[in-house]
Amino acid sequence: MRIIVDERERGSRVPSHLRALGVRVLFKRLTVGDYILSSDCAVERKTARDFVNSVSSGRIFDQARRLAESYSRPTLIIEGDVRIAISTLRAGLRSFYGALAFLWMAYSVATFFSSSERETAELLYALVKHEQVEVKKRIVIREKPKLETLRERQLFVVQSFPGIGPKLADRLLRRFGSIKRIVNASPIELSLVEGLGRKKGFELVRFFEAKYD
Repeated sequence: MRIIVDERERGSRVPSHLRALGVRVLFKRLTVGDYILSSDCAVERKTARDFVNSVSSGRIFDQARRLAESYSRPTLIIEGDVRIAISTLRAGLRSFYGALAFLWMAYSVATFFSSSERETAELLYALVKHEQVEVKKRIVIREKPKLETLRERQLFVVQSFPGIGPKLADRLLRRFGSIKRIVNASPIELSLVEGLGRKKGFELVRFFEAKYD
Protein backbone atom coordinates (compact mmCIF):
# COMPACT_ATOMS: atom_id res chain seq x y z
CA MET A 1 0.00 0.00 0.00
CA ARG A 2 1.13 3.54 -0.65
CA ILE A 3 -0.06 7.03 0.22
CA ILE A 4 0.83 10.28 -1.50
CA VAL A 5 1.55 12.89 1.17
CA ASP A 6 1.75 16.65 0.83
CA GLU A 7 5.27 18.05 1.30
CA ARG A 8 4.01 20.27 4.12
CA GLU A 9 3.28 17.18 6.22
CA ARG A 10 7.00 16.43 6.58
CA GLY A 11 6.95 18.36 9.84
CA SER A 12 4.55 15.89 11.48
CA ARG A 13 5.28 12.37 12.68
CA VAL A 14 2.33 10.88 10.81
CA PRO A 15 4.40 9.86 7.73
CA SER A 16 6.98 8.05 9.89
CA HIS A 17 4.21 6.23 11.77
CA LEU A 18 2.73 5.18 8.42
CA ARG A 19 6.09 3.78 7.33
CA ALA A 20 6.28 1.81 10.59
CA LEU A 21 2.92 0.27 9.64
CA GLY A 22 4.36 -0.85 6.31
CA VAL A 23 2.86 1.88 4.13
CA ARG A 24 4.99 3.36 1.36
CA VAL A 25 4.97 7.16 1.69
CA LEU A 26 5.51 9.34 -1.40
CA PHE A 27 5.93 13.07 -0.81
CA LYS A 28 4.60 15.51 -3.41
CA ARG A 29 3.44 19.12 -3.44
CA LEU A 30 -0.35 18.80 -3.39
CA THR A 31 -2.86 21.52 -4.22
CA VAL A 32 -5.80 19.58 -2.76
CA GLY A 33 -5.70 17.47 0.41
CA ASP A 34 -2.84 16.31 2.63
CA TYR A 35 -3.05 12.54 2.05
CA ILE A 36 -4.17 10.92 -1.21
CA LEU A 37 -5.38 7.36 -0.65
CA SER A 38 -7.00 6.50 -3.99
CA SER A 39 -8.62 7.97 -7.08
CA ASP A 40 -11.71 8.63 -4.94
CA CYS A 41 -10.40 9.44 -1.46
CA ALA A 42 -8.29 12.35 -0.22
CA VAL A 43 -7.81 13.38 3.40
CA GLU A 44 -7.35 16.83 4.91
CA ARG A 45 -5.59 16.61 8.30
CA LYS A 46 -6.01 19.39 10.83
CA THR A 47 -5.04 19.78 14.44
CA ALA A 48 -8.00 20.71 16.62
CA ARG A 49 -6.65 24.25 17.04
CA ASP A 50 -6.07 24.69 13.30
CA PHE A 51 -9.57 23.44 12.56
CA VAL A 52 -11.12 25.94 14.95
CA ASN A 53 -9.02 28.76 13.47
CA SER A 54 -10.01 27.74 9.95
CA VAL A 55 -13.69 27.78 10.96
CA SER A 56 -13.29 31.33 12.27
CA SER A 57 -11.53 32.49 9.09
CA GLY A 58 -13.76 30.49 6.74
CA ARG A 59 -10.73 28.77 5.20
CA ILE A 60 -11.96 25.24 5.95
CA PHE A 61 -15.06 25.72 3.82
CA ASP A 62 -13.03 26.65 0.75
CA GLN A 63 -10.69 23.70 1.36
CA ALA A 64 -13.67 21.37 1.72
CA ARG A 65 -15.23 22.67 -1.50
CA ARG A 66 -12.04 22.05 -3.48
CA LEU A 67 -11.62 18.63 -1.87
CA ALA A 68 -15.18 17.65 -2.80
CA GLU A 69 -14.79 18.96 -6.35
CA SER A 70 -11.71 16.78 -6.84
CA TYR A 71 -12.55 13.56 -4.95
CA SER A 72 -15.82 11.69 -4.46
CA ARG A 73 -14.86 10.73 -0.89
CA PRO A 74 -13.54 13.90 0.77
CA THR A 75 -12.35 13.16 4.29
CA LEU A 76 -11.29 15.27 7.26
CA ILE A 77 -9.27 14.15 10.28
CA ILE A 78 -9.30 16.45 13.32
CA GLU A 79 -6.38 15.65 15.59
CA GLY A 80 -5.86 16.60 19.22
CA ASP A 81 -7.89 17.85 22.18
CA VAL A 82 -11.08 19.20 20.66
CA ARG A 83 -12.51 20.47 23.97
CA ILE A 84 -9.72 22.98 24.53
CA ALA A 85 -9.89 24.20 20.94
CA ILE A 86 -13.68 24.62 21.06
CA SER A 87 -13.38 26.92 24.08
CA THR A 88 -11.73 29.54 21.84
CA LEU A 89 -14.73 29.74 19.48
CA ARG A 90 -17.12 32.60 20.11
CA ALA A 91 -20.19 30.35 20.00
CA GLY A 92 -18.37 27.29 21.34
CA LEU A 93 -20.00 23.95 20.61
CA ARG A 94 -22.67 25.52 18.43
CA SER A 95 -20.07 26.89 15.99
CA PHE A 96 -18.05 23.67 16.08
CA TYR A 97 -20.93 21.32 15.33
CA GLY A 98 -22.47 23.82 12.96
CA ALA A 99 -19.27 23.75 10.89
CA LEU A 100 -19.15 19.94 10.91
CA ALA A 101 -22.81 19.76 9.89
CA PHE A 102 -22.22 22.20 7.03
CA LEU A 103 -19.17 20.27 5.79
CA TRP A 104 -21.24 17.09 5.68
CA MET A 105 -24.44 18.54 4.24
CA ALA A 106 -22.80 20.84 1.68
CA TYR A 107 -19.75 18.82 0.63
CA SER A 108 -20.28 15.27 2.02
CA VAL A 109 -17.04 15.51 4.00
CA ALA A 110 -16.63 12.52 6.33
CA THR A 111 -15.02 13.64 9.61
CA PHE A 112 -12.93 11.47 11.94
CA PHE A 113 -11.33 12.37 15.26
CA SER A 114 -7.87 11.37 16.42
CA SER A 115 -6.10 11.96 19.72
CA SER A 116 -2.52 11.85 18.37
CA GLU A 117 -0.32 11.62 15.28
CA ARG A 118 0.09 7.88 15.88
CA GLU A 119 -3.68 7.43 16.00
CA THR A 120 -4.03 9.48 12.81
CA ALA A 121 -1.60 7.11 11.10
CA GLU A 122 -3.62 4.10 12.29
CA LEU A 123 -6.78 5.67 10.91
CA LEU A 124 -5.12 6.43 7.57
CA TYR A 125 -3.87 2.84 7.46
CA ALA A 126 -7.41 1.51 7.89
CA LEU A 127 -8.73 3.85 5.19
CA VAL A 128 -6.00 3.11 2.65
CA LYS A 129 -6.33 -0.63 3.27
CA HIS A 130 -10.01 -0.41 2.38
CA GLU A 131 -9.33 1.67 -0.74
CA GLN A 132 -6.33 -0.19 -2.14
CA VAL A 133 -6.58 -3.75 -0.81
CA GLU A 134 -10.26 -4.47 -0.31
CA VAL A 135 -11.72 -2.32 -3.11
CA LYS A 136 -8.51 -2.30 -5.20
CA LYS A 137 -8.64 1.31 -6.33
CA ARG A 138 -5.63 2.95 -7.91
CA ILE A 139 -4.07 6.07 -6.45
CA VAL A 140 -4.50 9.29 -8.45
CA ILE A 141 -3.59 12.91 -7.75
CA ARG A 142 -6.37 15.22 -8.83
CA GLU A 143 -5.32 18.83 -9.23
CA LYS A 144 -7.44 21.71 -8.05
CA PRO A 145 -10.22 22.41 -10.55
CA LYS A 146 -9.43 25.11 -13.08
CA LEU A 147 -10.82 28.52 -12.22
CA GLU A 148 -12.97 29.34 -15.23
CA THR A 149 -14.18 32.90 -14.68
CA LEU A 150 -12.49 36.19 -13.79
CA ARG A 151 -14.65 36.37 -10.65
CA GLU A 152 -13.45 32.94 -9.50
CA ARG A 153 -9.82 33.93 -10.08
CA GLN A 154 -10.29 37.19 -8.17
CA LEU A 155 -11.90 35.39 -5.22
CA PHE A 156 -9.11 32.80 -5.25
CA VAL A 157 -6.43 35.51 -5.06
CA VAL A 158 -8.12 37.42 -2.23
CA GLN A 159 -8.72 34.20 -0.27
CA SER A 160 -4.97 33.60 -0.36
CA PHE A 161 -4.47 36.68 1.86
CA PRO A 162 -3.83 35.76 5.53
CA GLY A 163 -7.00 35.30 7.56
CA ILE A 164 -9.32 35.79 4.59
CA GLY A 165 -11.93 33.14 3.83
CA PRO A 166 -14.62 32.99 1.12
CA LYS A 167 -17.06 35.36 2.86
CA LEU A 168 -14.51 38.06 3.63
CA ALA A 169 -13.03 37.77 0.13
CA ASP A 170 -16.46 38.40 -1.36
CA ARG A 171 -17.10 41.36 0.97
CA LEU A 172 -13.71 42.91 0.20
CA LEU A 173 -14.21 42.65 -3.55
CA ARG A 174 -17.75 43.99 -3.35
CA ARG A 175 -16.66 46.97 -1.26
CA PHE A 176 -13.49 47.92 -3.16
CA GLY A 177 -14.35 46.61 -6.61
CA SER A 178 -10.91 45.25 -7.52
CA ILE A 179 -7.86 43.54 -6.05
CA LYS A 180 -5.76 46.64 -6.74
CA ARG A 181 -8.05 48.82 -4.62
CA ILE A 182 -7.97 46.28 -1.79
CA VAL A 183 -4.16 46.25 -1.77
CA ASN A 184 -4.02 50.07 -1.87
CA ALA A 185 -6.61 50.55 0.88
CA SER A 186 -5.64 51.93 4.29
CA PRO A 187 -6.01 49.85 7.47
CA ILE A 188 -8.98 51.98 8.51
CA GLU A 189 -10.71 51.50 5.15
CA LEU A 190 -10.16 47.75 5.35
CA SER A 191 -11.43 47.60 8.93
CA LEU A 192 -14.81 48.98 7.80
CA VAL A 193 -15.55 45.72 5.96
CA GLU A 194 -18.00 43.64 8.00
CA GLY A 195 -16.24 40.86 9.91
CA LEU A 196 -12.72 42.12 9.25
CA GLY A 197 -12.01 44.60 12.04
CA ARG A 198 -9.20 47.00 12.87
CA LYS A 199 -6.59 44.41 13.90
CA LYS A 200 -6.95 42.35 10.73
CA GLY A 201 -6.96 45.54 8.65
CA PHE A 202 -3.52 46.47 9.97
CA GLU A 203 -2.29 42.87 9.55
CA LEU A 204 -3.32 42.89 5.89
CA VAL A 205 -1.52 46.17 5.21
CA ARG A 206 1.64 44.82 6.86
CA PHE A 207 1.32 41.75 4.64
CA PHE A 208 0.86 43.86 1.50
CA GLU A 209 3.86 46.05 2.36
CA ALA A 210 6.19 43.27 3.56
CA LYS A 211 9.46 43.06 1.65
CA TYR A 212 10.05 39.84 -0.28
CA ASP A 213 12.96 37.96 1.30
